[in-house]
Formats: sequence, structure tokens, C-alpha cells
Amino acid sequence: MGVVARKGMLVYKIYRALSYVVSPLLQIHLRWRKIRGLEHPTRLPERLGRPSLTRPPGPLLWFHAVSLGEGMAAIPVIKECVKWRPDLNILLTTTTMSAL
Repeated sequence: MGVVARKGMLVYKIYRALSYVVSPLLQIHLRWRKIRGLEHPTRLPERLGRPSLTRPPGPLLWFHAVSLGEGMAAIPVIKECVKWRPDLNILLTTTTMSAL
């Protein structure tokens, strides 16, 4: 393994160790946001990387919009993509409650 690969592996292991330590804190933070009404109650597992629905078969095109404005801006692009490729499954994820 080369020097660059070893350094990359070291960075990866440090990242994984930090993620492992911080993960419980993130879960507490997300639950607190749920209590305060800042998280959608049934979509909380999605914030931890667990899907809320079963993925349909076929190609998937994933859009992520942080805000309501970005979500609205993505709609014409999504419609055009579906027009060109009706076989696509579209996934639109958002960060804020207002973008739902």
C-alpha cells in the first residue's frame, strides 16, 4: 500500500472513530429537534440514514433541496427529467420542515 493510500486509510479510520463517538449525540440532538417540532416525526429515521419507504426497482434520480426555494426550483428540472426518462424513480429529499 502506498503512502497516499495509508494516509487515506488513516483519515478514514479517524473519521469512523469520531462518527462512532458523535453518533449518540446526534441522535439526542435530532430527538430534541423532534420534540420542538423541527423534525417531521415519521421521517426522523431518514436523518440517520435509514429509509422510510422501500425503494422501487429501476433507476433512481436523487435531488436534495436544503430549503423550500431550492425544492420549488427543482420541480421543473424533475418534470423535464421524467419527460425524457419516464422510467426514472425520483427521490426528492429536503432539510427543512418548510420544504416538505
